[in-house]
Amino acid sequence: MLTENVDGALVVRVAGEIDMNTAPKLGEHLTAAFAAAAADEAKPAVVVDFGDVEFLASIGLSLLVANHQLGAANGTPMHLVVSSRAVLRSITSAALDRLFTLHRSVDEAVAATR
Repeated sequence: MLTENVDGALVVRVAGEIDMNTAPKLGEHLTAAFAAAAADEAKPAVVVDFGDVEFLASIGLSLLVANHQLGAANGTPMHLVVSSRAVLRSITSAALDRLFTLHRSVDEAVAATR
């Protein structure tokens, strides 16, 4: 996992499978990204790029919901990049597509944050 600034948004790039073993690392990256955004006067959006994720377990969804709530409390929006059917299915089966703003690419997500 990697976090980088892309045109004013903090992009957390995630790869592989998000399950009980890897979720703590995702949680660390999300917490750090939201803390950095909260400390920044510009309140940049956090974009989570799941483009290279093959599996997203419910624990990963729980982390997303918790960080979404944290961001909402601090004025930091969160956008998700979802291009795989498996990840989209995890999100939609939990009806979280109603909560999250979904995009097909990082460029599209970053553009939406402006």
